[in-house]
Amino acid sequence: MIDVPRRLRRAILLNDLSLVKRIVHNNPLYLRNPDFEDKSNTSLHLAAKHGFIQIAEFLIEAGHESEIASRNNDWETPLMMAAVAGREDMGVMLAKRFPECIDWQNKMGLDALMLACQAGTGTNHLIPTLLNLCPNITNAVDAAGNTALHHASAAGELKALRILLTSGANPLAQNAYSWTPLHYSATPTAEAYFSSMIIEFAKKEAEGQREKRERERQRNAGVRLVTNEDAMVGLGERQRARDDAAIAGLPLPGMDWSPVEKRRAMTPTEGRNTGWFSGDGNRARAHSGD
Repeated sequence: MIDVPRRLRRAILLNDLSLVKRIVHNNPLYLRNPDFEDKSNTSLHLAAKHGFIQIAEFLIEAGHESEIASRNNDWETPLMMAAVAGREDMGVMLAKRFPECIDWQNKMGLDALMLACQAGTGTNHLIPTLLNLCPNITNAVDAAGNTALHHASAAGELKALRILLTSGANPLAQNAYSWTPLHYSATPTAEAYFSSMIIEFAKKEAEGQREKRERERQRNAGVRLVTNEDAMVGLGERQRARDDAAIAGLPLPGMDWSPVEKRRAMTPTEGRNTGWFSGDGNRARAHSGD
């Protein structure tokens, strides 16, 4: 006769929902069923690791997490195990069910986002879900001061890098050893790609600040703001052209300027004898009429 704990774990590994239900119904005290030979992983840990969503949902509905969230001897939650194993659908379900556990860390200070970035298999659904439910997690650090961006860079997960940068992760963050995520690039190709992304997002941020200053200037001047998106794009292009010209020491675009003449005419008719103007370019003295 196989004991109940072993039968329940075997039923979970077989993904046999009906058998799991029968065992739990007949032995409700064994619902959590920690395996002391395997870091005290509970039934939900086991289901999460293998991606058995229906069994996990049944365990949760039966009260598996009603008293306290499951954590094993390494302080890992079922969500962390799903992230490590690359079980995206399972991870998304657990994150939505227990959002308060998203920023929990294991003994090494790693949270679910860091583990998902290491695995590199959560870029489609899991990583975006974690960031949406817990935006501040991008700034979290592990025991060595590494952020999720450090872990994504070290793993060479370029898609995870882009998602994190889009969500506001700091590419210049330093860990306890003063290394930035760029220093941990897995390959020279990944480093070049990461560098190009940093430049791209820096340009976008600078452009946003520039448009913000322009809108503020218009507001202070009492000018009606342009709300048409195309017009705003055109405004940004013109402002960028003027900034580039100023840096290069060229005249501002849109200003009258001749590459041949050294100065602009003071009047439209300077040097011409027309109408009111005399041959020397000066207007004649007015007569009294007498």
